Amino acid sequence: MKRGVSTVSLRDFTSCGGCAAKADASLLWALRFAASNHQNSETLIGLAEPDDAAITLLNETTSLITTVDFFPPVVSDPYEYGYVSALNSLSDIFAMGGLAKTALLICGFPKEIDDSEIVACVSGAAQACKESGVEILGGHTVRISEPIFGLAATGYVDPKLIWRKTGMQSEDLLMLSKPLGVGVLLSTRTENDEVIALAQMKISNQVARNSLAAHGTAVHAVTDITGFGLIGHLSEMLGASALDAKVQLPSQAVIARAQELFDAGVRTSADGRNREVLNREVLGVDSSNLQAALFDPQTNGGLLAAVGPSSEIELIEVGFITVGKVVAGSGKIEILSNQ
Repeated sequence: MKRGVSTVSLRDFTSCGGCAAKADASLLWALRFAASNHQNSETLIGLAEPDDAAITLLNETTSLITTVDFFPPVVSDPYEYGYVSALNSLSDIFAMGGLAKTALLICGFPKEIDDSEIVACVSGAAQACKESGVEILGGHTVRISEPIFGLAATGYVDPKLIWRKTGMQSEDLLMLSKPLGVGVLLSTRTENDEVIALAQMKISNQVARNSLAAHGTAVHAVTDITGFGLIGHLSEMLGASALDAKVQLPSQAVIARAQELFDAGVRTSADGRNREVLNREVLGVDSSNLQAALFDPQTNGGLLAAVGPSSEIELIEVGFITVGKVVAGSGKIEILSNQ
């Protein structure tokens, strides 16, 4: 898709794009308590037990998933920005085991950006939604100083088949559907690295969701990897459980060009923050280039699933990567050497 009339890159309007722009975990916890008022009897998942999306029971076989996600530009091209933003918004529904159905646009752009580029952004989102079977029903648009774009999306899931972040079991394997490294690729702001990152970000997590769904009750916990990096989101999966997670990244779990950047000492602005906010014991952690991908923020990153060992071979055959194991313990994460 060619850019519109404007000659400026969308990324010129922001200092931090994509999921790297997320507020830190400590603020999110404070906002969670500030927003809490009361819980309806139909609420299955809400602020009381935060997860990737909220879920409301409709009847014995159907529950409604609602989620919202938007961020500043992560790529230069408006069409690609809209496409990736839409997939990232829908990802939370897929991470809960559901299928997305409808969406509302959240659209904010500076007046300096040509209308044709805003239209291109919406066109990208419309295409991503069409491919996911999602109808865009409307939205809201404002003029602001820094671009933002995303969706408020809804979907459905059988209440008996909901995937939670928590729920991991001892001896589960940790399976990742996409390699890591999108964050550091985008941080270079070069065309070649952006192209490599886009190839990953444009893969819908609906594909991984469908692969996991085929394994039924062998899937015990799922989340999507976004701004907090793999270790940050794995920490959320552990919750307050009496389990430990042992993490070991094989080379195929990191985009090759991203590892080159890590080896050259390149890090995103979120790297330090993602390390600082961890609220549990992490053994074996260091600042080495080999561990950098674990703290790299992802935009429309892959699904991380805790599954029974019997599912490993079939999931590997459809592109999943084994990145760790769950064992009995006390809530620790241990990073093992991959050499």
